[in-house]
Amino acid sequence: MNPGNATKRRAFSLWDLRRYLRPYTPALAAAGSLMALRAVVLLVTPWPLKLTIDSVIFHKPLPQWLAAFLPNPLTQRLLLLDALGVALLSLGAANAALAYFGNRLLLSTGQRAIFNLRRDLFAHMQRLSLSFHRRQKTGDLIARLGGDIQTLQDLVVTVGTGLFAQLLTIAGMTAIMLMIDWRFAVVAIAVAPLLLFIVHSYSTRLRLAFRRARRKEGELWSKAQEIISNVHVVQAYGREPHEDNRFAEQAEQSLGATLEASELLLQFAPLVGLVMAMATGAVVWYGASQVLAGRITAGELLVFLAYLRGMADPVRQFSKMGGIVGKSSVAAERLGDVFSEESEIREPSNPVVPNSCRGELEFRSVSFNYGAGDMVLRSISFRAEPGQTIALVGSTGAGKTTLVSLVPRFHDPVSGQVLLDGHDLRHLSLAFIRSRVALVLQEALLFHGTIWENMAYGRTGARREDAIAAAREAGIHDLIEGLPDGYDTLVGERGATLSGGQRQGISIARAMLRNAPIVILDEPTTGLDAFSERRVMEALRRLTSGRTTLIIAHRLATVTGADAILVLDQGHIVQMGTHKQLLDRGGRYFDLWSCGMGNAPALPTGTTS
Repeated sequence: MNPGNATKRRAFSLWDLRRYLRPYTPALAAAGSLMALRAVVLLVTPWPLKLTIDSVIFHKPLPQWLAAFLPNPLTQRLLLLDALGVALLSLGAANAALAYFGNRLLLSTGQRAIFNLRRDLFAHMQRLSLSFHRRQKTGDLIARLGGDIQTLQDLVVTVGTGLFAQLLTIAGMTAIMLMIDWRFAVVAIAVAPLLLFIVHSYSTRLRLAFRRARRKEGELWSKAQEIISNVHVVQAYGREPHEDNRFAEQAEQSLGATLEASELLLQFAPLVGLVMAMATGAVVWYGASQVLAGRITAGELLVFLAYLRGMADPVRQFSKMGGIVGKSSVAAERLGDVFSEESEIREPSNPVVPNSCRGELEFRSVSFNYGAGDMVLRSISFRAEPGQTIALVGSTGAGKTTLVSLVPRFHDPVSGQVLLDGHDLRHLSLAFIRSRVALVLQEALLFHGTIWENMAYGRTGARREDAIAAAREAGIHDLIEGLPDGYDTLVGERGATLSGGQRQGISIARAMLRNAPIVILDEPTTGLDAFSERRVMEALRRLTSGRTTLIIAHRLATVTGADAILVLDQGHIVQMGTHKQLLDRGGRYFDLWSCGMGNAPALPTGTTS
């Protein structure tokens, strides 16, 4: 994470989950009421057993407040036993019903809240600037969006499924035990401070262990994503064993961190169980001695033991919660790392939204660098009139792609200005800028879906008929119709089921559908065979006709008809002119032409020739 952005937003924490639960307050209140009723049922459940022992078996009279409602244990023992049995069954049924409906409400509410959190995280990731995504590993971001969110969902589910009722039950049981015999109650709850100490100490250690485990797991998924996304290179060079070893090494580190956390968790639960066993033993010994001394009844001892057992289940849940809370705290920290980031590209406070866009571009003394690195662009100045084609040429690393990325405001210049129709881009609405720019990149990026859906991606609300019209305008209608299912042909991930020419044709139709006054072409014919290249170049002629076009060219023969050619070298414009002018002058362009000319067809001349 960029330290400079860390303080711009408050980091996300477990406490921030309340913001996502707040819209569901009525459902939570209803669930809380059901759980409170369940706690009452759990508190009452041992009492029919007490009455069975004391009144049915040992003939003790019923408490005065119950004598009017229940049969007399001296004359109607079997009838009293039947009534107490029905009471036990009724309490069991009530407990089951309240647990079902209460947990159902809590689970539904919690999962909806976590869904909203995942949606917000994804939306935030999408809107962060490209510099953030270049710093991050894709696999680690996916791990945060998937595994870390799932960990928080596990926390919500665990809290939702009974923990609230168990807390109420513990409080109620403690109060009742104190009322029956405060000395006995003190013996039963004497282990509480020791339990709190164990929970606190282990929770801290677990949080640190799980933080390391989640970091290693994120690195593992990043490694897996990197290898799988480049599997064609791996197979082409026969490097499968090498990548097996790299993955295994990373997986072993992740396993080691996970085992370390698991070892702490395995120590935690038995330790809590041992403390509870000590408490149970003390209660049984003390309670039995009190019964023998006649201070309490056997039924009251049974109530104490039932309550102690009832308290043991929540305590065991708390011991499990130590691990879940540890994982969840780390997951929240990792989400906070993302939420604390702010996009470097920000919407102006009062954005300008012009009524129209002619497509005039001007760079005024533009310089740019990535972070604290060396300048990638240095004092770049040029103008592109509406409808002109400007070609950018130069060796790899000269700054061509960086320069065109400033037009849709993927980045902002460190100094200088980029103007659209005389307006500084930083003063214009971001949505307005990007709606006026169409991109055709070297690698045609397609989504899983049909061909027409990929074309329609170029304009919000575009229909199938619009996509077909754009394909006709781009001159690739017959190319699409020749596919097995035509426009309804499904495209594999990243367009893997199509040829390079087909993918690029779809990308051009998508840009055509956008109907933007500015077109950016980033080496769109690289890697195509001669036939596909001619087809794509014809489609590009139609796309760029009448539009301001910036084209990055590797093969100079594709841009000989450009209105102006800018020759970049180490971030500087070292030459500018038409193809003929630059050849006549000699210099850098002449050197590039001499060693890099090809036989590809040229783009058409723009408004000036």
